[in-house]
Amino acid sequence: MKHAATRFATALLLVPISSENALAHALAQRYDLPLPLGYFLFGCGAAVAVTFVIFAMFFRHRDLAKTHDGFIFTVPIPNILVAILQSLSIAALTLLVTAGLFGNQSTFKNITPVSVWVIWWVGFGFLAAFVGNLWPLINPWVVTFDLAQTLTRRWFKVLSFHLFYPPWLGVWPSCLLFLLFACLELVAPARDVPRNIAIAILIYSFLTWTGFSTFGRDTWLKNGEVFSLAFGLVGRFAPLNFTHGDRYYVSVRPWAVGLVTRAPLSASMIAFALLMLGTVTVDGLMETPQWALFVSWALKGSSADGNQVRYMLLQTSLLIAGPMMLAALYLLATAIMARVSRSNFKETSGLFALSLVPIAIAYHLAHYFSLFAIAGQFIIPLASDPFGYGWDLFGTTLYRIDIGIVDAKSIWYISVAAIVTGHMIAVWLGHATAVTAFVDKNTATRSQYPMLVLMVGYTMLSLWILAQPIVEPNAR
Repeated sequence: MKHAATRFATALLLVPISSENALAHALAQRYDLPLPLGYFLFGCGAAVAVTFVIFAMFFRHRDLAKTHDGFIFTVPIPNILVAILQSLSIAALTLLVTAGLFGNQSTFKNITPVSVWVIWWVGFGFLAAFVGNLWPLINPWVVTFDLAQTLTRRWFKVLSFHLFYPPWLGVWPSCLLFLLFACLELVAPARDVPRNIAIAILIYSFLTWTGFSTFGRDTWLKNGEVFSLAFGLVGRFAPLNFTHGDRYYVSVRPWAVGLVTRAPLSASMIAFALLMLGTVTVDGLMETPQWALFVSWALKGSSADGNQVRYMLLQTSLLIAGPMMLAALYLLATAIMARVSRSNFKETSGLFALSLVPIAIAYHLAHYFSLFAIAGQFIIPLASDPFGYGWDLFGTTLYRIDIGIVDAKSIWYISVAAIVTGHMIAVWLGHATAVTAFVDKNTATRSQYPMLVLMVGYTMLSLWILAQPIVEPNAR
């Protein structure tokens, strides 16, 4: 197994998996824990519970409420820097589409698969969450639309019809698009084929520009441009916040305070947040041996072609059922919270949805860190030969991937630290929101009991899922 570098890299790059091999992001080695897995699960769950007790006992209303929207300072971004970044964004989109359509169709000889699945979706997600969400600044579809509007202003005042966008529609289009994106990432066959990725980019580009032209750029960005919503949601955790008025600005604030809110989210935005968390959890569940055993049992007796179709149906069903189960648990918890605090259920469910975002970020880090650290290295040789034509533009073609850069032990402890820290921050956000929403401190504390149970349970479940591909089954 240690010598199977090719198979390992293939799995990391999300090559379509069979029912016998469901470890798409797993390491090629496993780790024997110094203590039984149950000790870690209960210990981490207890840490989250103790965090709640500390906040309930020692943090007062004004200590938490004063951090709301606490920008420290705001500065303009130089226009030349904006122009450079936006030019690079358009160049990158053009390169990925061109390389995908006309380059070598091998996953490991074309820059498009690793750039989209690893560098952009995983790496940019890390950047948006832990540093700042640059997407409003470099969104290539916005940049190209604005450029087209500037060039055609002589003939057309605006490129949009600005049709009425129904308020009831909310961000449901983005929910549907995110689910389709998750299906493309996790379920669709040949999802690592460069040409397929390029075609998907072109389809999404057409859809986005059509939304801009129909409803207006800003309206579609707030409701239908799925990646603006996804990166914007996790970007509320980051210390840097990028905005656009007469020019682009960057603001600095403490981590996570952007998630403390007094305005409840809409039903569609709650669904979007839960969908983001649910899909990455399902991705982890698909890599467990238990899921592989279930798939083997479910596909028993099927033909090869029938297996492929039924396997995709099983994955799709799990991808839909996972977020729905999470939504049911969240709504149950917030319904109890509303009853305890004698508040409106709709407002309560909208107020506390953002407290789940640190959990989504933590799971994203724990689940994809090894993928980014190892498969992300493919960008080094591919930068010199993006089309797979045998070029060596920057002298990096002969770079060899170091699959030993992280091991199973490191990944396990990174996962433990990320999951526990993410849930602790979620507890803090929940408490901060409660003491802001409810005047009485005792009511605020009692209202958090159902959410605490949900978070402790989710901590233990998340670690159990992450442990399955890493930890030896007979660990001490």
